[in-house]
Amino acid sequence: MIFRSTDIETIPDDSRWSPPAPSYKLTRGPRATDLAVDSCLGGSPNSGGEVLRSTLAAVEELEVFPPPHMCRVVSISYVDVRFDPTSTPKYQFHKCYTECRWDATGSQARADSLEHDLLSAFGEAMVPDVHLITWNGRTFDLPVIVMRSLLHKIACRWYYESRDVRYRYSTEGHCDLMDFMSDYGASRFIKLGDFCHLCGLPGKTDMSGDKVSVLHAESVRDPAGSEARQARTARYCLQDSIQTALGWLRTRHHVGKVTAESHNAALATFRESPVIASAIDINWDLLMV
Repeated sequence: MIFRSTDIETIPDDSRWSPPAPSYKLTRGPRATDLAVDSCLGGSPNSGGEVLRSTLAAVEELEVFPPPHMCRVVSISYVDVRFDPTSTPKYQFHKCYTECRWDATGSQARADSLEHDLLSAFGEAMVPDVHLITWNGRTFDLPVIVMRSLLHKIACRWYYESRDVRYRYSTEGHCDLMDFMSDYGASRFIKLGDFCHLCGLPGKTDMSGDKVSVLHAESVRDPAGSEARQARTARYCLQDSIQTALGWLRTRHHVGKVTAESHNAALATFRESPVIASAIDINWDLLMV
């Protein structure tokens, strides 16, 4: 059995989607919007206006972020953890995969072709004994993969054949760690970086998902540097997959499914991998339980 920690990176599909005009504009200082906010809260600039402004800013950000079906996949990575109840340790690092492909020429046809290849390769790798692990994959990564595959006429039998992949409360076919750690929405969701820090992992380093679009835009302006930027994006995508896999392994110990000895033995198989070592700098002693 394979547990596959999966992550994607996307950019807006600006050939099919453009951000709508914001329904309001937030500005600093006593301007119309600020005064209206303060008026709603009793007229005092410090009576909660900043909280409401923050809320409105978050909503505005959602307005300009493309819906899942308009997010173009430019990078996919995964880390496979093999489970064999007869082996020692039962969980072992198996392999890594990461790829980033984007078009820097402005050709929609080429951009579609590159995305098709990424999604097709991922679908072909989804054999029956693979169980997915994601962070926010239930609401983002998987819907994006499925809907963009629909656009490119790629079958997703792996997604529909097993109910466990789509069933929210299953930790077998698909475990969305973000959902799982919040008790499926009973408490507030936390960010992957914060979860990583709780587990002793480095979390986000010099990259974040919003910078992928920036790197792509820079590649359009400077195609000569596109290959290096794609390599940076692929590495960042893989780092998230590695940390999600290691965080998931910690939760196996946390919920009592593996002993401390078994957990630490599984960690050793990751630590010995030169691919892992070249992708991310981890203080392995902090991960031991």
